Amino acid sequence: MAKELQFIKGVDKLHAFYTENVRMLAHAYDLTDEEAARVLDNFDYRNVARSILNPPRVDLMADLPEQTQ
Repeated sequence: MAKELQFIKGVDKLHAFYTENVRMLAHAYDLTDEEAARVLDNFDYRNVARSILNPPRVDLMADLPEQTQ
């Protein structure tokens, strides 16, 4: 179960990193988070449209724990 939990933590961090990159891209185009979410939702990017409106679930700057085998 430990490796599965570490996998989920890694996926969470990857998803948060992706969402923050999308947020930065939206801001580069002078879109608010709400405007970006609406555009993303219109083009079926529903996961990131929903995620961009919430704070990250993980600390993007924190290191992932070492994987044990």
